[in-house]
Amino acid sequence: MNETQSVKIREIISAIRENERFIVATHVRPDGDAIGSVLGMKLILERLGKKATALSQDKFPPELEFLPGTDEIRSYPPSSDDYDVAILVDCGDFDRVGDDISEYIRSRVPMVINIDHHSTHAPFGNIYWVETSASSTCEMLFDICAHLSLPPDSALASLLYTGIMTDTGSFRFSNTNRRVFEAASMLVEAGADPVYIAGQVYDSCTPEKLNLLARVLGTIEFHCRSRIATAELTLGMLSSTAATYMDSEGFINHLRSVKSVDLAILFREGNDGLVHVSLRSKEGIDVARFAQRHGGGGHRQAAACRVTGGLNTVRSMMTSEAARYIG
Repeated sequence: MNETQSVKIREIISAIRENERFIVATHVRPDGDAIGSVLGMKLILERLGKKATALSQDKFPPELEFLPGTDEIRSYPPSSDDYDVAILVDCGDFDRVGDDISEYIRSRVPMVINIDHHSTHAPFGNIYWVETSASSTCEMLFDICAHLSLPPDSALASLLYTGIMTDTGSFRFSNTNRRVFEAASMLVEAGADPVYIAGQVYDSCTPEKLNLLARVLGTIEFHCRSRIATAELTLGMLSSTAATYMDSEGFINHLRSVKSVDLAILFREGNDGLVHVSLRSKEGIDVARFAQRHGGGGHRQAAACRVTGGLNTVRSMMTSEAARYIG
């Protein structure tokens, strides 16, 4: 860890020690790293004797329900409480916490701390630590624990391990390195059960989710000599399968798993007049930069954006653009 990182961590720790009441919030449509880091940060604060409320505007995927503390996540802070600090974790943009939560923080919370690892992040907050070399925000919280001399207990270890595992694609993505394995090993020693966690995340699918996946896979198209794979999810599919929007998390990895595919795109029809576009790539293609063209962002090999328009129009337009992008 370099000196700049250490300085940022010390600033965050100083602010934590000087305050008592915290909101911890994460981005809409939370994934494993988002839930792991929002609950992990909450536990760290509580271990330090602080009051902390975990917030997520959207529900989390059902395969994350096993994580300790998920029943304590609220969609909105209680109006009767006042907070000293809001800590936003795994959130590349202030507004990605959702309209209601961002407005509450802007109007009622005097200090914002931002902890994130997205490469397209524009830093915000009174104190911010954006570490693009980190595999996940949970890895960054692991470093905060080390600076606090606060060894993770089994609950905290399980949360941080889950975030690291999911954001590295089960240690398959290019953000996997020696540091990741060292952190994962120490978290296992602290009580995280890798077999149990992997089983819960990857082997706890519902019949509704599997039926939805079957319909999505039926829409696959290949382009550019099968270097690009696209698929779509419609509101009608959700209705006919009784599945939820969150059930589609991870579907895009099926497209990316095809040997010839360098770029996978999943188009999800929203009920907000927008098409939610998920992007995954293999080494050499920066999808975060591609997503930025449409107001989105993310990681080099995993990003997303939201585009106004009909599903068919957006799919055709972005597929053509993607073909030009990868050459």
